[in-house]
Amino acid sequence: MTPQLMDLVNSYKPEYIWSDGEWEATSDYWGSKEFLAWLFNKSPVKDTVLVNDGWGKNCLCKHGSVWTCSSRYYPGHLLKHKWENAMSVDKGSWGYRRNAGINDYFTIEELIAKLMATISCGGNMLMNVGPTADGRIAPIHQERMLQMGKWLAVNGEAVYETKPWRSQNDTVAKNVWYTSTADAFYACVLDWPSASHLILGEPITTTNTQVTMLGYPTPFRWTAYSSKSGIVIEIPAIPVDKLPTTWAWVFKFVNAS
Repeated sequence: MTPQLMDLVNSYKPEYIWSDGEWEATSDYWGSKEFLAWLFNKSPVKDTVLVNDGWGKNCLCKHGSVWTCSSRYYPGHLLKHKWENAMSVDKGSWGYRRNAGINDYFTIEELIAKLMATISCGGNMLMNVGPTADGRIAPIHQERMLQMGKWLAVNGEAVYETKPWRSQNDTVAKNVWYTSTADAFYACVLDWPSASHLILGEPITTTNTQVTMLGYPTPFRWTAYSSKSGIVIEIPAIPVDKLPTTWAWVFKFVNAS
C-alpha cells in the first residue's frame, strides 16, 4: 500500500494520517517503517504531518505522533504523550446500521461529557459517524453533529487551544471538568445546579476573581468556600430561554488559580 499512501500524501497534503487495521500483522509486514521514513523526511508535509499509532499490531501505545491505543481509549488521567479518544456516535458500530434503535446512539449530553473528560485529560476526541451505502449521513448522525456544533459555537473558548488545568475534575462537585488558557480557566458543569448555588472545591480565589458563564452577559456573585480553596457561586433564577446552551454550561474564572 506504500505507493497508494505516497500518492495520497503528494496529492492532498494531509495534516493527519490515521492508520487502522493494524491488528492483522506487524509493522514489518505492512512496510510501515519505509513509508513513515519517507513521510517524515522527504514528503511535502514532513514538517507538519501527524500520524496515529496504528501501523502494526506491535505499535499501539508505543509509536506515533498521537496514541489511540484502542477504540474509545480514555486513560482517565494526564499522559506525557499526545493521545486521542477515537469513538463513534453509534455505541456498537463504526459504520451505519439500518436496524439501530435510538438507544444505540449516544445522546448529546453523553457526547459532551466524553469530549470534556477527554480534553481535560489532554486528549483529542475523534467523533465518528458512519455513512449509508450511498454516502448519505443519517438524520440521527446529522442531529448529533449539529448539536455539538451549536454547543461549541458558545463554549468553544473552553475547548479549542486550551490545555489541561492543574486539576482535571472537581473534588466537591460531580461531573465538572476543567480546562485552561494562559489567562483563565474553565469549569464545564454537566448538570445544572439543583440549588441556588454551585460549590466547586478546586478554584483558589482572590479579591479580584471574576466568574462568568460563556454566552451569558452578567458576571456571577461568589464567596469563598474555605480559607484555602473552593468557591460558592450564586446561581440566580435564570429563565430557560435565557441560558446560553441546553446541555452543559461553562463557567470562566479570571484572576483565580
